[in-house]
Amino acid sequence: MLDSTFLVVTSDKDFVEILQQQIHDQSGGGCRMIVASTIDEACSLLTTALPRVVVVHWTRQAARFGQLDRLLWTTSVLSRRIPVLVIADRYRTDQATTLYRMGVAEYISRSHHLDQFGQVLAAYVPHSAAPIPVALTPADPAGLAVKAWAPPQPTPAVSAKVV
Repeated sequence: MLDSTFLVVTSDKDFVEILQQQIHDQSGGGCRMIVASTIDEACSLLTTALPRVVVVHWTRQAARFGQLDRLLWTTSVLSRRIPVLVIADRYRTDQATTLYRMGVAEYISRSHHLDQFGQVLAAYVPHSAAPIPVALTPADPAGLAVKAWAPPQPTPAVSAKVV
């Protein structure tokens, strides 16, 4: 799972530490995690961060189906659909049913399934980074010169931090 970005939506520092350890264990340290404190902030980061997976920490106090619906819609209209995984503090069957119907890829419980989170991640993220294709030319027979250009992207004003 090298060179992957995880967009995590939470304001719980303990959750970030646990999740960071799980991601590190699965990837060997080749991934980065961007933490957004709200779903609105995560929606604004999607086009610039281009995460491999979005992980939402779903708490009873911050549970807002309307905001999650916006996130799911935003991920569905991108050129590459981004799976949204929801980790709730406690597993509730009615909540799981609603979230699956809304379109989340996975719904697991922090208290019951966190030890299986690495296995869940492995299902959505490739285990190795794809090699960058390099065109060989007569001027560069070894294919050492890699030139890439992308138009500048506007930087949104957000308070997310990269962990």
